[in-house]
Amino acid sequence: MITEGQAEQGPAQPEVKPGEHMDFGTYLQKGLQILQLDVKTIRDTSKDEEALLPALLFFAVAGLANGAGQFSFRVMIVGPILATLLSFVIVGLLSVLSRLFGSTATFLELYRPLGLAAPVQWVQAVPFIGPFLGFFALIYLAVVAALTVETTGGISRAKAAAVVALLVGISLFLFLVFFAMVGSLLLFRTLFS
Repeated sequence: MITEGQAEQGPAQPEVKPGEHMDFGTYLQKGLQILQLDVKTIRDTSKDEEALLPALLFFAVAGLANGAGQFSFRVMIVGPILATLLSFVIVGLLSVLSRLFGSTATFLELYRPLGLAAPVQWVQAVPFIGPFLGFFALIYLAVVAALTVETTGGISRAKAAAVVALLVGISLFLFLVFFAMVGSLLLFRTLFS
């Protein structure tokens, strides 16, 4: 029977002795707990130095899933690299913005839990509807990011939501600028060739 004190602590965490490595299945389980918005797991994972490699791997597999869902061998090769690089940029921006709002979280304290939550993006591997599902997974990942900023950075929920909203706004702006530049280049190339 679960006591009230145990309910507040969340699900039981696997015990790991110093110098002992956890397997990826354990980190996948922690990722699922983070996706269930378990604050204790987010806090513990942000301090777990061993969680960096699984976080990187989970972001890379999200890029692989994107290629698999599009039936594109080229995206399956380039996707993991781009997804990992993009994760550094996005979490880096999140870190900078959260510091502007008074957060004390470091880049790695944000990266580890968000990386372990990346399996939500694996739904992109579903043929034909993967990009559609990936959009909803991205929205949910924004909720996880706000909770991660709040939990690890010690700021209010409103400030954490503002940080994520600013990140989304900046990302959309950069996305639109990029595609406007590419479109302009293609238009000029078509007109002058």
